[in-house]
Amino acid sequence: MLPDFRIRQRDYLLEIARAMSQELNLDKLLARIVHISAEMLAGQAGLIALRREKGGWGVATAHGIPASFLRYLNVLMAQVQPHEDPTRFELPEINQLLQEITRSTSLGLLVGVGLPLIAFDRLIGVIYIFRGYLDIFSANDRALLQSFADQAAIAVHNAQLYTQVSQEKKRMDALLDTVADGMLILAPSHVVERCNPALEHMLGIQKEKIIGSHHEEIIRWKKHNQGMTLEQAEAGGWPLDLERANG
Repeated sequence: MLPDFRIRQRDYLLEIARAMSQELNLDKLLARIVHISAEMLAGQAGLIALRREKGGWGVATAHGIPASFLRYLNVLMAQVQPHEDPTRFELPEINQLLQEITRSTSLGLLVGVGLPLIAFDRLIGVIYIFRGYLDIFSANDRALLQSFADQAAIAVHNAQLYTQVSQEKKRMDALLDTVADGMLILAPSHVVERCNPALEHMLGIQKEKIIGSHHEEIIRWKKHNQGMTLEQAEAGGWPLDLERANG
């Protein structure tokens, strides 16, 4: 039978794993991770700081830390200069900054431990836990914190990928909407997934009726004297017709 502490640790990790697959709000997920980390390590406070793509660092979430102090901390973190090897240069600077602030603001009454958030060999940030009593964080403490750091790193990595995909989709939508020619995007099954306003105007059909319909239900040729059908183009006939035209 597992000791109570190990059972709680297992349950917390399972909870975070479930939340990662269900929670779309990264801020809420990171807040839960840092709260659990502080609780499991008997800490009074904690934070997760993330490395920004354009340089500098910032606190993404915190537990038990006054907002005024976080604003001051964010100003200092933003001044960390970006480096092509952030693990060797930026991370030590962040750790030193947090250690010095911890000692100075608490008059030596707080101690802290931090571990990097690394996903797919890329430094994303750091998770830091503070204790209100003088005690050395043990190897077991660090191993436990590492398990939560790994979860946080994966969550941030997935959120960043989702943000990139969302931004790319917005750029594609904006480009498609400004094109004067009628355009549509099809799924492999030839179902319309997207159309632009120009196509709506040409067909005189609202996009709500176009999207979700089959290509052949929307595009009906009165005459088809030349060129290929969509099925012929998919079958690989396009290069052959080009050769004939050029011959």
